[in-house]
Amino acid sequence: MKNLPVFLMGCGGVGRQLLQHIVSCRSLHAKQGLHLRVVGVCDSKSLVVVADVLSAEFDDSFLLEVCRVKSNGSSLQTLANSGVCQVFSGPEVIRKVIDIGLLGKSTGLAFVDCSASAETIGVLNQVVDFGCCVVLANKKPLTVPMEDYDKLVSQPRRLRHESTVPWGM
Repeated sequence: MKNLPVFLMGCGGVGRQLLQHIVSCRSLHAKQGLHLRVVGVCDSKSLVVVADVLSAEFDDSFLLEVCRVKSNGSSLQTLANSGVCQVFSGPEVIRKVIDIGLLGKSTGLAFVDCSASAETIGVLNQVVDFGCCVVLANKKPLTVPMEDYDKLVSQPRRLRHESTVPWGM
């Protein structure tokens, strides 16, 4: 079984749908020899992360609770008392995300950006340098100045772009 650690950036409609899809497709993934191990989720203001990114993961009930909290318009900080995660907010978020990204080469960590924001480009460029795979749910991070774009796509095997527009449209 291949374990793939996943870090989700953005917990709006697309990010929540991805988490729900991961949970609902566990048996399909298992048949294909894959286990997606969600280790962290962040939005623009806060971050929830497992205590040990190398070995731990959020269980499915916690992932669904993240979806419920965010669909109600609440902050990820409301999950602080769950005892399941560490919660960071404000300037701590970016520092902690970069710290997690440092584990990219040793873990095969995939950063999935569902944020619909070009503001994630700085973090994405850094985690690509650390050996993380980057998956983009939209084109927004690719609309940055050419220097930033070139840096992001300089490691094409670590960049994945999933278009939401069917081919031929």
